[in-house]
Amino acid sequence: MRIKVAAAAPEIIPGQPGQNMANVLAAISRARADGAAMLVLPDGMPEDMNRGAVERQAGPMPVYPLTAPSLTAEQLLQHQDLDILCCSSDRAATASSYYENEELAAMASHENMAVVIMACPLGGVGRQVYTGQCVIAQNGFLLASPETGYAVAEVSMRRRDSKTPVEETVTGQPTTPWTTQPEMLPRILTLQGDALARRMRAAGKPRLAISVGERPDDLLALCACVGAVDRLRLSRKNIHAEVSGSLAARIAARLGVSCGNGSDGLRVVSCDLTARALEGAAPEGYAVNAALPRGVLRMVLRTYANTCGDRDISIPLRAVLSLDEAPWALTDFLLYCSLVYDLPRWAQERLLEDTFKTKYSPEELESVKETYFKSYRKPDPCDGPVIFAVK
Repeated sequence: MRIKVAAAAPEIIPGQPGQNMANVLAAISRARADGAAMLVLPDGMPEDMNRGAVERQAGPMPVYPLTAPSLTAEQLLQHQDLDILCCSSDRAATASSYYENEELAAMASHENMAVVIMACPLGGVGRQVYTGQCVIAQNGFLLASPETGYAVAEVSMRRRDSKTPVEETVTGQPTTPWTTQPEMLPRILTLQGDALARRMRAAGKPRLAISVGERPDDLLALCACVGAVDRLRLSRKNIHAEVSGSLAARIAARLGVSCGNGSDGLRVVSCDLTARALEGAAPEGYAVNAALPRGVLRMVLRTYANTCGDRDISIPLRAVLSLDEAPWALTDFLLYCSLVYDLPRWAQERLLEDTFKTKYSPEELESVKETYFKSYRKPDPCDGPVIFAVK
């Protein structure tokens, strides 16, 4: 189920109750105009606030903490039974703490598999001047963190009770639920590179060894390796790539990696989540793509191809992507239902049909379902970065 949520930080000026009330009501009106199902305000709203006016302006939309109880920043990591964590924070969102709040919201949403909506105070007096930071995060990713004192985002709600009629979850169900926001895609590659860099430090190995063919998963793994050595400020020659195929060789040469097998380096493998779940693949090495379903992996690689600014890389990458146009979105969707929603088979089939019936024929849907449910098994843990929170 898709809903809109909002966070706002109306300015509260000491000694001006009328202006404060007007600011709060304006924030509520804006959220309702945007179609938000709930609004989070900062903690510490004045005691003389006209609660009746707030309730009339909000209507059925809950406003935290004025019409509904909210969490504090310290409580964000302690509520694993909630789908939405509304945090009316009193933390000072200054320049020094701006990224700390983002990391807290992202971490809480990742660990609880929930949506986190955080609003911090705006304004202040003397030396205590706050930025009014508002953050919305889901599944470890920031959906919104503007510097305007207001944030709104569309989120997907996880269904916990499989006995609930499926129709309640169909409306607006995203066709790519793993990546609900386009800005997630470049960040995924950054996370892969950062995680691999930390793994290199822990292993004490400044070199990487990888086999690269003309496959999207191989090439994305290679790009993550480049991101890791760049982050550690190492030469890209520390990446020893055993390359096969002219397109892959062209990309590897342009990226400046060494072509050849490195026996003393950290072994990086390209096995993705789809291979682990449907092919029973058990990666032997650091599986940098282990948490990425194949359709998402292709989207990340295509985003890199479109934004790298180097035609000698982007053109062969697009050529590799064009070699496989299978309907991976359908498999990704079923993997999401299995690993995040934990739905029974009948519910997954119904959701798949209702979501994709206008884009794919009944024969295509039936073929994907038959292949998926015949092959699927829950992937075993492996050595690789955690990109998405799953059961």
